[in-house]
Amino acid sequence: MADTKVATKKEAGLPAEFMDELAQAGEDHKEIMGKDDMSIPFLGILQQLSPQCTKGKPEFMKLAEPSDIMNTVTRELFKTRDEDDNPLVAMNILPINYKRSFIEWVPRAQGGGIVQEYSVEEGLSIVTARNESKQDIIQPGSPLGTPGNQLNDTHTHFVFQIHADGTYEPIILTMSSTQIKPSKDLNNLVSKISLPDGRVAPRFFGIYSVTTAQRTNDQGSWYVWQFDKVDDVLNAGKMDMFRAAKAFADGIASGEHKVDHSKAEGEANPKADQTDSAAIDGDDDIPF
Repeated sequence: MADTKVATKKEAGLPAEFMDELAQAGEDHKEIMGKDDMSIPFLGILQQLSPQCTKGKPEFMKLAEPSDIMNTVTRELFKTRDEDDNPLVAMNILPINYKRSFIEWVPRAQGGGIVQEYSVEEGLSIVTARNESKQDIIQPGSPLGTPGNQLNDTHTHFVFQIHADGTYEPIILTMSSTQIKPSKDLNNLVSKISLPDGRVAPRFFGIYSVTTAQRTNDQGSWYVWQFDKVDDVLNAGKMDMFRAAKAFADGIASGEHKVDHSKAEGEANPKADQTDSAAIDGDDDIPF
């Protein structure tokens, strides 16, 4: 009778020659992919009306809860509240680049979808009026944009998400509506940082924790971003990450890295069945 224990033990590992064969196959059959073939994920906050938190929706996720942060590509959830609803640090980030723009969307009731992104100067020239849902709707006679479409003042942040094991990856945060104030808060934190010798620090110097804060008014409650400085690349010895961030910032400036806003979910994207955009003038309006 054959010694099955020995045979099983030998097949449990991967022989070195087979590893070489796998590696060679990886080289021989490697797809030719550029950056245009891969999506940079967005991070979004799940709210009470998010489909991931709503039973019966195709996107429903059993473990998803309002206040969770979700990666739109991997669908990974990051908790920002413990069982007693106390804030948790979901992750740390390294800001790399910031951009303000105005984005025109087809309203969700008409099918949704992005139309065009405008510069700040162009966006401020577009004539809008606030509807009953406190959305900015483009009006007839506007020099730009299609009347009836929605216009969102949008803050876009390129960041590195720093994982627990020290690795990092590029992530995009888009903030509009009631998330504009947290975006400004992050920009204020970044602007106040200087190098140890007093010189101005680059944007990708400080490391920040990410969680959420609850906001409430007479219409209900929702969650907004909250950032706090926790470290910097010099003190943390993250010079490799700093240099990667510098190269990534150069790629943004050259147009190598672009934002596909149609892949965003939530407030920034009226097509997503998550939240409607509300007023951008602070925390007085709930984003749904």
